Amino acid sequence: MDIFSYIFSEGTWFGIIDNGILVFVSLFGVNLERRLGGKGVYGALFGALLGNALSDGVAAIIDPSTRMIAGGIFAGCMYVVVLAYIYVKVAKPDLDS
Repeated sequence: MDIFSYIFSEGTWFGIIDNGILVFVSLFGVNLERRLGGKGVYGALFGALLGNALSDGVAAIIDPSTRMIAGGIFAGCMYVVVLAYIYVKVAKPDLDS
């Protein structure tokens, strides 16, 4: 096994794309909430959740080993986004302090 086969084993591209997109969307969420007058906590939370859904979906489409289940991966992530939104609206946790 050569070094490139080891470094870029099955699933490696998924991880690179997944976390690459995730970091930028999460930071965007923090910056957006701060510009709107918040502390960035909810922006970080929902930026990370939406970024994770997007990055997992894109990475799954690009990585041949997960391409066939990309829709399910994205849907599963979005279910959690919806549940988190409902929780924040109903329980109104004090995350800004």
